[in-house]
Amino acid sequence: MAIVVELIKRKNEKPFLAEVNNVNDIELNDGVLFSQENNTDFGIVVKKPFEKDCSKIKNISKIISRANNQDWEKYNDILKKEKDAFPKIISAVEKLGLELKLIDVKISFDLSKMTVSYTADDRVDFRELVRMLAGIFKMRVELKQIGARDEAKFCGGYGCCGQELCCRKFLTDYKQVTIKMAKAQNIALMPNKINGVCGKLMCCLEYEYNTYKELSEKMPALNSTVKYNGTDVVVVFQDLLKQTLTVKIPVDDGFELKNIELSELD
Repeated sequence: MAIVVELIKRKNEKPFLAEVNNVNDIELNDGVLFSQENNTDFGIVVKKPFEKDCSKIKNISKIISRANNQDWEKYNDILKKEKDAFPKIISAVEKLGLELKLIDVKISFDLSKMTVSYTADDRVDFRELVRMLAGIFKMRVELKQIGARDEAKFCGGYGCCGQELCCRKFLTDYKQVTIKMAKAQNIALMPNKINGVCGKLMCCLEYEYNTYKELSEKMPALNSTVKYNGTDVVVVFQDLLKQTLTVKIPVDDGFELKNIELSELD
């Protein structure tokens, strides 16, 4: 077992583990220097030290020391450099006539590398852009295409529920979301009902899917015939959460609708 903490390099990024080694008294929100793939970087503690078996984790980061005032000043200066780089990169993109949308800029702690994240509808030949940016910023430049969900996470916003986007607030991994999850929850299959601000299916459709799936297995199918008080009736509506049905009961030459509990079926 090793003593580890969770770190982030920037806000709203996915936390990662780092071994504490012999660095003592690490607290939440502390800045630390850590080694990662033979490079030294800056991270912020988002989870206090705890024990974990790291034997199966390859190339786990290792904390070198707590950050001093000079390290914090350099980190904040890098954040400012990243912000100042935006208009220069946008200007270069427009000059080359490239069809891409700039999303994020990150500069390594040793100032040797800049990572530019973007979205694009089609494949983009950015070789000339890389050469231009390397000349402007005097460091190695890497362009990274990201998806719509990553863009929404970076930009932030609010969902149709009125709450801050899950990807911005707490989600660190995106699970597969499919249209059958919406169908299982009887949600109208309309884009404004099932799509998030990213244009993809809402991540929250996955949250309750297993519950709805389990409840639906107990329910008779729509338009199926079931027995109620010894009479054949037809199911015309299901309420999965309440576990109730609306059934069509034959009466004389017509029928009547009645809401019943699932437990009332014969």
